[in-house]
Amino acid sequence: MGKIVLVSILPTSRKRLLELQSQEIALTELFNWSTWPLGILSIESYIKKSRPQLSVEIVDLNRTFLKDINASADYKEGLKEITDNYTQFLTKEIIDICQREQVDIIGLSALFDISLSSLLLVAEEVRKAAPNTLIIAGGYPCTNFAADIIARNPAVDAICLGEGEVPFAELIAADDKKEYLNTSSYFVTKAHKGDTKGFIPDINDIPRLNYDGYIAKYGDEVIKEYVNVLNGGKGAFGTEGIVMTTRGCPFSCVFCAAHSIHGRSMRYLSIERVKEEIDYWIDNYNVATINIIDDHFLADVGRAIEIIDYICGRGRNVFFANTLSFVPVTKEFVDCLVRNGIKDIHFALESGSTRVLRDIMHKPVTLRRADEVLSMFKGTGIFVKIALLVGFPDETVDDIKEALQYLRKAEYHWATISNLIPISGSVVYKQIIEVSGTEYKMDNANVFAAGYANPETVAYMLGDIKYTMNLDINFVHNSYMRIGEYGLAAGRFESILRSYPNHAFAHYYLAKCREKLGEDGTEHYQQFCQLVSTSELWTKYATHFGLE
Repeated sequence: MGKIVLVSILPTSRKRLLELQSQEIALTELFNWSTWPLGILSIESYIKKSRPQLSVEIVDLNRTFLKDINASADYKEGLKEITDNYTQFLTKEIIDICQREQVDIIGLSALFDISLSSLLLVAEEVRKAAPNTLIIAGGYPCTNFAADIIARNPAVDAICLGEGEVPFAELIAADDKKEYLNTSSYFVTKAHKGDTKGFIPDINDIPRLNYDGYIAKYGDEVIKEYVNVLNGGKGAFGTEGIVMTTRGCPFSCVFCAAHSIHGRSMRYLSIERVKEEIDYWIDNYNVATINIIDDHFLADVGRAIEIIDYICGRGRNVFFANTLSFVPVTKEFVDCLVRNGIKDIHFALESGSTRVLRDIMHKPVTLRRADEVLSMFKGTGIFVKIALLVGFPDETVDDIKEALQYLRKAEYHWATISNLIPISGSVVYKQIIEVSGTEYKMDNANVFAAGYANPETVAYMLGDIKYTMNLDINFVHNSYMRIGEYGLAAGRFESILRSYPNHAFAHYYLAKCREKLGEDGTEHYQQFCQLVSTSELWTKYATHFGLE
């Protein structure tokens, strides 16, 4: 058969890129888009296991985006160039392949709801250039909106439900591929509604992903990731390899949709296979860091400790791309981090309110458990971040007050705060759509940011729950300043100012730290006063928090 092209769609929309052009963003924020396209790489490896001569080409629009941005003298000019020519940017490489050789199947993979409008644009344009090619879409939003996508978009031939390895392998093996799509339980087509999500029972059956081919195509830049050095050090680029050792998560958090693709049962790579993956990165690319990207790495704490010990025993650092759960943490795990010199860790707390955690989010963690774990890190020198999520419709002013009371005294070092975005496949998405009666619109897939928060709660938090909480707990009640570690606090504020030089609160509290350290903070006080005098936003927040 002819070539198969597997495409990772950009995790954004043209609408969002237009918004970014008018916002103050740091270039480093865009580096977060450089996620490895594990879904399509895994499909490629699995289908070539039994058909090694099969011609498969990966197209990663995320890497193309970053390459174009970095090639521009000014990244906002780069954003404008891409946005002004968005259709051509998305489709040029794919159409070039179709014009150069016969392509039988194009697989389009979307990781986020917001990718949907871009995915459908690609499908429409590629259909014009390759009218006889099968166009298959998959990923979280495609699985969860399969019937809607098929009904409204004739350019898409089929939606693959769930994980794609087994469904694609069966599709490749089928003599009549259209007939297979119209009868398989793994696919939704215009003539057939599949009802089974593809799962690969033993993930050890997936050969190691074709990282070599991917790196050969996109260059060594793909193993260079931005490292935001803590406590005042300047950011740098370090080399890292990635390892995903599990699939699945047993928890039932209402805002998460991971189960809609990978299910709630845990599946593990064998320890031997994990070590082979680690050795591959070190032996072939001499990476400095192994980035573990599991959804729930601590499902088996003993196993996690063995993996970390092995990585660090080979002289490498460990980074956890996703937040870890407080629930399974043991003293042995913390001791493992300490003896291996791990410098930072990120936990998913999500709220400082007991009611929100228990009754709204259905998180398995309690504040008491969070305190127990945080106390284990005292004196270890490990930088502890927590992730928080705000903006639930039922989150009241009293909930926010309770959360702030807890967060102003808890023993973490920094918090990352996000607004609730109802993700397709999540419980909260269904709740919000059903309660509000909102019609789903394909061209505005998940641009919900903070749109369903309780109005009274939003008003109490000065119109922006996320940002007001950020200023409250990371600046006004900064944990390092609370315990007298002014040098470490100063390092954090300096790091923020490198990316956001007009952050008034960073200037103000850096000046406070300078004074406590016996240094001159006048320059930063002056910057603060200048920003407050010229910005209604900073005036509002300075007044609210009673800053001098």
